[in-house]
Amino acid sequence: MHKLIYTLLLLCLSATASAQFATTAHQEGWEDTPPEVVREGFYLQKAILADMDAKPGMEEVLVFGHDNGHYPTFDLFKVYYAIVDHYSKEVKYMSDVYVNDNYYVKVEDRNADGLAELYISYFKDGLFTVDERGYNLQTTRCYDRIECTSSHNTKTQKP
Repeated sequence: MHKLIYTLLLLCLSATASAQFATTAHQEGWEDTPPEVVREGFYLQKAILADMDAKPGMEEVLVFGHDNGHYPTFDLFKVYYAIVDHYSKEVKYMSDVYVNDNYYVKVEDRNADGLAELYISYFKDGLFTVDERGYNLQTTRCYDRIECTSSHNTKTQKP
């Protein structure tokens, strides 16, 4: 009887340990990310699928980021994005790293031309100020619209 109880206990513990290793050893979506778009210390935050150019097939907007500071009422992040062909995994564009207080990116077709554009927000030149207690964030926010054209990607600042 004791052997049966010990065997069942061992089976339960081994199943729990196996499940723990199986779930922590895998990051969802990471195997689909081309290695050339991953910068050291940055982690995939969002992946958005959209048709951004006139060529057949979809593009994937991959947003990467990491913490850049914590304040009482907000957090700062360093962020960059990459536009990758969803099927071939060809990198079409990689942005510079910018600073923001969120991972805001929006992909939509606001000009109704049948192709999606990428809209981002960031702190101008990565600069900001706070008061002595870390409150009252002051910065100049920039808003950009990124479009893919047939020859190259263009970046235009929104009015």
